Amino acid sequence: MRSLRAAIVALSVMTTLAAPNARAGADPLAAYRAFVRTPAAVALLASARAAMLAHFDGYEAPASAPIPAAADSGTAWPGAAVGVYVSLVDGRTTRACMGSDVPLASTLGGTVRALAVLALQADRRRPPVRREELDGLRIVLSFAGPGTPLADPMAIAPGREGLLVRGSTGSVAFLPGEARTVAYALREARRIGVIADARDAAFERFDVATVAELPPRIRATRTKDDE
Repeated sequence: MRSLRAAIVALSVMTTLAAPNARAGADPLAAYRAFVRTPAAVALLASARAAMLAHFDGYEAPASAPIPAAADSGTAWPGAAVGVYVSLVDGRTTRACMGSDVPLASTLGGTVRALAVLALQADRRRPPVRREELDGLRIVLSFAGPGTPLADPMAIAPGREGLLVRGSTGSVAFLPGEARTVAYALREARRIGVIADARDAAFERFDVATVAELPPRIRATRTKDDE
């Protein structure tokens, strides 16, 4: 089992190992596109929120500790493991995001719960999330397909496609819609030290399948109706 320290793969970063012609074959996200339309995906969102609340309520494992066994239970991977991101969004703005291209637990549920806690505190692009913010934020789970190398990052549509920027010191991924423009993504990659010059960077395009919570106001109403 990887330690949480080793599991902080991404700080919203994804290392892609796919072949360049991955898009030419069968859809690697097919199982996940089906999964996000099921009640199990909704339950996974609830599990992510429960993990965040548990973190704020006092449980915080040391960074070097293994993921607790209880966090490794739950939803199974619906297909071959893919990259997973847990985002917290405010309207259309990403407040925090953490991702990993390798499983952080033997189950998808365990991986999501681990990433949910990391998203609160380890996104190097943004300050830690405060407990009082959480109710007003929406959780989005994104399942990332393999990347396709790009000669020119301007060739992607950032509202519909993910962009991986890889530099000499690491890499950073922007989910569809997270970067308003490619120029913004490149500025962010420079700001956090991933690249010094776009001419020295490598780029990949990737697709995602997503499932998201209801907006906070609707979620609060549903919760009140269930009481």
